[in-house]
This record gives sequence, C-alpha cells and structure tokens, in this order.
Amino acid sequence: MNAMIDIVGAAIIGGLLLLTMLNALFNVQALAFDIHQQILLTETSEILARVVGDYISLAGAGVAGVILDSTGVSRFRFQTNDSTFTSTLRTYEIVQQDSMNMGFPLEAYIDGNRVMGTFYLSDSLHISYFDADNNELPFTNGFIASGDLVNIRFLEVTMEFFYDAISPSSPSAANREDPKNRIVLRQYLLNMYF
Repeated sequence: MNAMIDIVGAAIIGGLLLLTMLNALFNVQALAFDIHQQILLTETSEILARVVGDYISLAGAGVAGVILDSTGVSRFRFQTNDSTFTSTLRTYEIVQQDSMNMGFPLEAYIDGNRVMGTFYLSDSLHISYFDADNNELPFTNGFIASGDLVNIRFLEVTMEFFYDAISPSSPSAANREDPKNRIVLRQYLLNMYF
C-alpha cells in the first residue's frame, strides 16, 4: 500500500513539475515573440516617421502663392513640384481615416493615388501647426482657417503605432496595454521661408 501511495505521489509531483516546465517554456516563447515584435514596431515606425518627414519637407518646393489647403488636426495637404522639379504641380496628402476595429488608418496620397499605407495608429493622429513666433495656430471645426495657412512655418506630428501582443500584461483583458511606440516629429517647412 505504501508503494502505491509513493507511486501516485511521484506521478502527481512529476506532473506538476512537467506542467511548470511547459508553462515556463510557453512564457519564454511569448516574451521572445513580444520583444521581436517590439523591435519590428520601433524600426517600422521610425521608417514611417522618416518618410512622413520627407514628404512634409517637400511642401511648397517651387510653388508660388498658397501651398497648403484643407489642413487640419488629422490631415496635412500641400502642393509641390514633382520630384524632377519641372513645372508639374503635385498634391501630397497625409491623412488619417476614420477609426476602425484595428485602430486609426494612416495613409499618404500623391495626386489622389495612395502611395503609402494603410498603417494603423493606436490613437488619433494629431498635427499641431505653428507660426514663425512659435505660436500654435487655432483650429476651426478641426481645420486651420484659410487666412492662417500662409502663417504656418512648422508643424508637430504625433503618431502612436501599436501591435497586438500575445502575452497579456494583466489577467483582465480590459486592462491590457498593447506595446506602443509614440513618435513626435517636428518638421519645419523651409520652403515657406523663401
């Protein structure tokens, strides 16, 4: 009888040890996946911020007069010469669409054709506009007033990218925070100074 109790006890302890090892293995794999995804998220969001900054830096190149139009809190639209700097004007637009289940879609257009996106933001894209004296320009119904468009000298773009983690940070799904990468980009519109 004692031998039978010893065998059952050893099986229970061995089973618990095996479950502990499997649980630890799963947690290490989930953590490694999350770390890998965080690195990819950081690299991708830095590349996107660089591309958005490059697009914005083209604003007004070779264009006389007002180059910005329908510019708002989640949209930046401007005109510039094409990349060959001929007399062909192109319209660039960086816009956040309405919220979806996956987040806020960010897209870039040239002459109405999508050239970049869709990338999903965790929070709404926010663009702040400033004049030459570092005064933030006010919004009217989510857009900069047409009279203030000529005063814009630089802007601040806030983007927050995210991904769905496989390892929850808390037992409650409602309190779970997915890994995020917030980028604040300040871009001067050098072509507006000339």
